[in-house]
Amino acid sequence: HALWTETIGTHTAPQLQQAGFGADLACAHISNTLAPSFANPSASMDAASMRQCLINAGSPDNATRNASEEQLKMSFSTDPATHLVLLAQELADETSPDPAARAQAGLILKNHLTSKDHQQAVVLANDWMALNPEVRGRVKTGSVTSLGSQHNQVRLAAAQVISKIATIELPKPGQWDDLMQALLDYVVRPESSVTGMAKKEAALNTIGYICEEIAQLETDCLEAKSNEILTAVVAGMRADEQDPKIKVAATKALSNALEFARRNFEVDNERNYLMTVICEACTQGANDEVKENAFECLGRIAELYYVNLPSYMQTILELSLTAIKTQSDGVARQAINVWVQVCDAEYEAENDSDERTCQKFVKGAARYLVPVLLQTMAMQEDDQDPDSFNKSTEAAWCLASIATVIENEIIEFVVPWVKEYIQSTDWHLKEAAVMAYGCIMDGLTDQAQMETHAPAVLDFCLAYIKDDPNDLVKNSSAWTITKVCESGDAFATILGPQFAARMQRILEVMHTAEPPTSAQLAIAMRHVADNTLRMCDEDIAPAEFPLAPIFQVVVECLYATADRTDADENALRHECYEAMNRVLESANPEKVDQKWAATCNQIVAQFIIPTLLPRFGERLNNELGKPVVNADDNNSRTEWVGYFCGAIQMCISALGDKTMLTTPDANQQTVADKFMILFLQVFQFQNTTVAAEALLAVNQILNKLGPDFDRYMAAFVPVLVGCLGAVQDVPLCRTAITTVSDLACQMKDKVLPHSDAVVQALLGVFANPAVDADIAQVHDYIKPEVCSAIGDLAREIGKGMEKYLAVFLQALQAATQITFTLREELGQSGGDEDKMEYLNAMIVGVLDGYTGILYGLKDAESNSAPGALDAFAQPDALQNGSLKMIQEVALAAKDKLLVGDDALSKAVGVVGDIAQNFKGRAQAAQIKQWLELDHVKFLLETGKQSEDDDLQTLSSWATKGVESMA
Repeated sequence: HALWTETIGTHTAPQLQQAGFGADLACAHISNTLAPSFANPSASMDAASMRQCLINAGSPDNATRNASEEQLKMSFSTDPATHLVLLAQELADETSPDPAARAQAGLILKNHLTSKDHQQAVVLANDWMALNPEVRGRVKTGSVTSLGSQHNQVRLAAAQVISKIATIELPKPGQWDDLMQALLDYVVRPESSVTGMAKKEAALNTIGYICEEIAQLETDCLEAKSNEILTAVVAGMRADEQDPKIKVAATKALSNALEFARRNFEVDNERNYLMTVICEACTQGANDEVKENAFECLGRIAELYYVNLPSYMQTILELSLTAIKTQSDGVARQAINVWVQVCDAEYEAENDSDERTCQKFVKGAARYLVPVLLQTMAMQEDDQDPDSFNKSTEAAWCLASIATVIENEIIEFVVPWVKEYIQSTDWHLKEAAVMAYGCIMDGLTDQAQMETHAPAVLDFCLAYIKDDPNDLVKNSSAWTITKVCESGDAFATILGPQFAARMQRILEVMHTAEPPTSAQLAIAMRHVADNTLRMCDEDIAPAEFPLAPIFQVVVECLYATADRTDADENALRHECYEAMNRVLESANPEKVDQKWAATCNQIVAQFIIPTLLPRFGERLNNELGKPVVNADDNNSRTEWVGYFCGAIQMCISALGDKTMLTTPDANQQTVADKFMILFLQVFQFQNTTVAAEALLAVNQILNKLGPDFDRYMAAFVPVLVGCLGAVQDVPLCRTAITTVSDLACQMKDKVLPHSDAVVQALLGVFANPAVDADIAQVHDYIKPEVCSAIGDLAREIGKGMEKYLAVFLQALQAATQITFTLREELGQSGGDEDKMEYLNAMIVGVLDGYTGILYGLKDAESNSAPGALDAFAQPDALQNGSLKMIQEVALAAKDKLLVGDDALSKAVGVVGDIAQNFKGRAQAAQIKQWLELDHVKFLLETGKQSEDDDLQTLSSWATKGVESMA
């Protein structure tokens, strides 16, 4: 027990290197040590050196620029406090000869305060607050002073610096309390000078940035100033404001400040005033930027205050239609976006159990709005390409949003227009018609309507991707083909005698079309495979495997297209391999309808085994042997290796048995041997993405070989330990945990000679404080998976679990404590969806762990370990373990929003398992008393009243089990 508790959390970067990972991955594992420390300042550069360094940082000469950047890094690492003060001083110094260098100082200062990476941003914020208050004060003073600069680029840089500091400090009591009042004073009582007007504009920009940042945090630190903020920014938007720059800044600020206007929108007079000012800004004045931002405000209001819109929708519709038809592209786009936001609000109200009632604004506006959107979609730029962003593309996006809300009602507004113009000689109208049909696909559910026009539209698109002279028409046709192939209802209409011919027409074009079109067609083939598998899942598969006549042609086309020299454009190579893997999966005999099994087995035997597996193996081997001279070579090799590992994984998955993998050649080397050698080489890469792909492929070999995988364990386990320790790469770590479960299930007690290292690494992952530290940002949780893996190990190694039992129970108790803390926090702060999701995941994982231990002990008792099951009756496993977790679930279940059916089912199942396995044993009477406590009864009754039939049945079974114990 002491050994295992001492080793929790000791997995380190050197172990990663020993496990086959390179230095880069090891460094990533300890990247927190690279964060700058403000603890030990020493000598640094002076003001003159800082100025020159900043000037050099903007030099066109690479050597000069790189040298200055290194100097700046060295300055910060040597004495961060002085470095930050010097940057703030340079930002504020109006005597500086180079405004660009001053703006650069602001940019560097901002980057020392925040990061796009959430965890690093937290580190930087803590580092800032650890500075001496005097140092922070000097930086803040310099930044605020810079708002009055005569140079706009300096003012903007200062506004960004202030907003980043404010985001860190304002949520903390007593920090920078006078900031917002100072900014409001600059706006409401500006100096009557050019500097005063510049400062007013800069203050509005700063307020906008601060509101935008603070709105993303769970804090009410701006609540006290919300009325003053709104008053100030709205004053800058009024018709009597003559300075267009002030109007623009005020309108932008209002868009960001609306998050804090909830109380104002609940008061009729205040709401009417705000809406009047915003609507006036949409129409008055010649400044398009003001109009754009005003319409953006309307979109934000639709998102935040949808329920308050009824009195204004007629005006909003009229303003929108006028702007779309008559205003500049930027204004029209924002006017269209208002309706995208209304659609989003109504879709959520209808489909996501939103508390809001859908008020059908979109349904009422559709007959006026859709014709204008269709006309706008036909206003493409002459040189428009698939990446263009203008009012025609925004109109298409809005049309798709409307379709998801009003569903089949969209047909009457769109399909007649499509029929009229889909063969137009004007490419603008033809492309718009093709695109319009693709846009409405996600809203259509009427099978009869689909059968009427989906095949016909598809045939037009198939003709256009090959023969139309306009590239945009080709690409939009390809996109619409993907939408038809994606929709399950539409896909059903194109199956039949012409299906293979239609697919071949796609393949004929894919190999030679421009990358954007080819990429869309590859996506279409992926959707075809998706729907093929879906039909099997839903038991609606036709008699014959739809892809059988063209399977080999599809795979070969995708393979050849991925090898094109331009396949790195538009993610074409990626889309080809994604589609190929899905097509291969669609022929997996274990995943298809039994009606197709013979055909799919034939495909595996005649194509996948003799052709694809050797091909991908050879190419992987060749890629691993290529010399790597520079970063581009390394990136290319990494990309290809990832693709080949993924394809090999799908091919091995389709194998019916292990014979092909285990038959030796003349050198007594099996196919499995050859692939394992290659995969072990892949693990030497300094790249966690390809490591994850290789690990998935190894999993397939493991699952095919079962206990015969033992011959690779000595070489593989150190690699697996390294993957487990790579907690900074969540997908890799989770895949490694899954592999632990697979090893246990496939190897049984053969895993025991290697289990010490695996268990140590697994417990180290669980104890690592960085794991699942950011559940708001990363929803692929690790600790729940560790708990489940503990259960899998315990169940499968049976008697061999004895030496691990204490630490397994210790880990599960720690996990139970996490659920207790989460439940307490949710009870105090209300429904945080991220915490609720994590709570349920932890409950499921912990109960999986206890279930595995219970059945592992039962198995041990059945195999020469008398009384092993009695260990589960000990306090650490029962009263302080599984029963405590069940109590936590019961308490959480009293708030029905906290616990989902999956977690409830696990808890009910554990109650039944305990009752069943201890029935008739010496401890049965005592355990029955515990299982008849009120909270357990409540849990079982809750399950019986569930709408889930399976949960009802399970709860009844568990109840009977408890009643019959003694």
